[in-house]
Amino acid sequence: MLHLIPFQEKDFPILLSWIESPRFLMQWGGPMFNFPLTHQQLMDYTDAQDRRAFQVYDPSLDAIIGHLSIGRIDKDKKQGRIGKVIVSPEYRGKGYGQQMIQLISTYAFQHLGLERLTLGVFDFNKGAIRCYEKAGFTKDRYFKNHRPFEDELWSLYEMSLNKYT
Repeated sequence: MLHLIPFQEKDFPILLSWIESPRFLMQWGGPMFNFPLTHQQLMDYTDAQDRRAFQVYDPSLDAIIGHLSIGRIDKDKKQGRIGKVIVSPEYRGKGYGQQMIQLISTYAFQHLGLERLTLGVFDFNKGAIRCYEKAGFTKDRYFKNHRPFEDELWSLYEMSLNKYT
């Protein structure tokens, strides 16, 4: 069973090693970060009061296999946004993504008292879309040509999961 471990400064080198290109950084982190990802950018990311960032630990492997966060935590509206989801390159394609999303969703609903979660995913990221759908998320909206990147325009699905559905 996977475990969420709070993401701390000592964990930065692991995450930094997984972000290999400007394209991948944009896909993972959106416009929040600039390539190359730096220690200071991660400090700013972890300092946000409305965000909880985690490393994902698999005790059967004794390894950190991923990272994700829940941000835009709004206790009044009982909602938050899952983001910054990444599986370590060596563990991709093994079903960890779905387990990670289910784990963070359970955390959000049970420990934070949230009732609705959202996320955004670029439409070309078919594996992530399948992962999120298997974890119970549904596509709510489609934003065509939403994010400029270099000479491209990337389209985005907005997805959500409600605690009581």
